[in-house]
Amino acid sequence: MKPNILQTKKYELRPYSTHDENRFVEMCLDEEVVRFMEGANGDEEAERVLFKKIFEIYEDIASNRVFKIWGIYDRNRLCGHLELKETEHTSDKELEIVYMIHPGERGKGIMCEVLDLIKENQFFLQKRIIATVHKENTKSLRLLKRWGIERREYYGAEKEFVKVWLKEVDNSMLFWNVG
Repeated sequence: MKPNILQTKKYELRPYSTHDENRFVEMCLDEEVVRFMEGANGDEEAERVLFKKIFEIYEDIASNRVFKIWGIYDRNRLCGHLELKETEHTSDKELEIVYMIHPGERGKGIMCEVLDLIKENQFFLQKRIIATVHKENTKSLRLLKRWGIERREYYGAEKEFVKVWLKEVDNSMLFWNVG
């Protein structure tokens, strides 16, 4: 099912359109993405198949699995990718966050702003947010630390990945000033 459109101060998160394929593939073929993201292998044809799979997920209204996928746009230019989903790493009360930024868009604070939006609305998701990160991906670990990491657990053959539980936000104050 297509996710709702979300808005930060500068960026719009919305479902992909077919004209985003080349820019999406550029993100997936980036050296850092291939190095750190599970499932990325640097094969252009496989990434094009993956892009088309996004539209199958959007059309799957019968699934009980939470799987939200957004493109992140700055003035209609695709600059990033975001997923919130149930995976083999999540319990029934968790969602895993997965993201990547186009190499030409890095260093602009895109994910800081996007993660702030997700964090502010975590209460409404009614799920705890987790992330799984390659232990050498210091940029992502630093970004997630900014959110607040409550717990870490290493896994993998060489303990090369870390699962982090992000701090839950107390949104009880949202209900005080309702007018």
